[in-house]
Amino acid sequence: MEHLILLGIGNAFAPVNLGAMVLGVIVGMSFGAIPGLSGATAMSLLLPLTFVFRADTGVLFLIAIWNAAVYAGSISAICLNIPGNAAAAACAIEGHMMAQRGLARRALRASIVGATIGGFVAAASLLFLSPPLAELALTFGPAEMFSFAVFGMAAVVSLASGSLVRGLCSTCIGLLIAAVGTAPTGDMRLVFTAELTTGFPMIPTLVGLFTLPVLLEMLYHRRRQMVFDMHALDAPETFLMRWADWAQHWFTIARSAVIGVFLGVVPGHGPTIASFISLGEARRSARPGHQFGHGDVAGVLAPETAANAAVFSSLVPALTLGIPGSVDAVIVMAALTMHGMIPGPMLLQNSGETLYTVFVGAFVANALMLCFALVGARWIARITRVPLALLAPMIIVLSLVGAFAANSDVFDVYLALAMGLGGFVLRLLRMPLAALVLGMILGGPLETYFLQAHVLYGSLWAAFTRPVCLTLLLLTLAAVSYSLVKEFRARQVGPRLGHAPR
Repeated sequence: MEHLILLGIGNAFAPVNLGAMVLGVIVGMSFGAIPGLSGATAMSLLLPLTFVFRADTGVLFLIAIWNAAVYAGSISAICLNIPGNAAAAACAIEGHMMAQRGLARRALRASIVGATIGGFVAAASLLFLSPPLAELALTFGPAEMFSFAVFGMAAVVSLASGSLVRGLCSTCIGLLIAAVGTAPTGDMRLVFTAELTTGFPMIPTLVGLFTLPVLLEMLYHRRRQMVFDMHALDAPETFLMRWADWAQHWFTIARSAVIGVFLGVVPGHGPTIASFISLGEARRSARPGHQFGHGDVAGVLAPETAANAAVFSSLVPALTLGIPGSVDAVIVMAALTMHGMIPGPMLLQNSGETLYTVFVGAFVANALMLCFALVGARWIARITRVPLALLAPMIIVLSLVGAFAANSDVFDVYLALAMGLGGFVLRLLRMPLAALVLGMILGGPLETYFLQAHVLYGSLWAAFTRPVCLTLLLLTLAAVSYSLVKEFRARQVGPRLGHAPR
């Protein structure tokens, strides 16, 4: 392990990898600061660029975008009260109140320091948790891997989609997409044109689903940028430059980092849930004289630390088990797959040098984000003034060029447009695209594991009553049951409060 870490350090500081991470941080902060766009949008848009690089360079580029975009969502949340992404919604509650009190620079400093600490803790979890988890997964047979994939899918659908019915429908659509092409048995299914013989190409599908629907929805609702007094960002601020600040807030930061890492590793949670839970814990344990409700700096530190702690930690199950903890992790998995590296228990053995380069690079990307944010956060905030009428056409053209560049096939452009229109309709219906993509990614492995388990153990009963397999299936039922109970209680409480249930 020590040998691989030393190799990873040398590779991570190679000029091409450093340049890729610097570019990724700039792109991620730029996209994340614009309300409506996200790291997933930028990652799917620029995914074709990973063909040009080696696998480690391409993945480092993507995770730098992802980490910086999650942080940068707090910039518009603090300045405009418009979260740049869902994870920044918790930060907006107290952060914008601080901005209204003339403490915008203080809130921005708290958000970047919290995000950086959370990122370092998550990178450490990625480095130290991935190897033992991969060794454990090597003891799993096809039945256990099938059960774990089903559990991960159920956790995402039931805990992250908001509606179990919509989540299941979206997952079924993803599984149907995964069924197109050549089956594990060699049969052809649902192939209406020769281009789909090997299934839906990954890059045009992801570009269509995560780039075009977001922009179309913004145009549909005619979303406009708000104006913020930029002079408030020029006031000098010394917060967290004194030992007294750290002595007062260290426990909030540490607790939020642990919450973020734990919820990042568990599939289906991720930065958004982690940020709100951490905010709730900070508010619950606040000392007398706190400023919660009027703009408390702990209300910025807690959610931002937890959100970025849940970023890299969600790669732990994605890389070692092949079960993505978030949509962004799906895109990282797609980049590895395009380079011939299949995420799962064998990835660490077959591509250990590449993975440890990514592990070490997570620390470097986080440090680069801190440097760029401390210097340029107030300048990045000006991106929120870019007119949507100028921004949307540029991104749409770039996304279609990226879809074409993957295979140099015009069919991929048509496919990206079709997937974009379909994704736009699904967003209007409030269908979670994360569940769709998860079904599309896991559909093939699920079918393969199922068939292998049936052949290996002779019967499905013998396969799925094995201890680990049965435990995972019971946890799956528990996750679905929890979601059903939560929805039922929400529908009961709604009429009592005078609101019609959705």
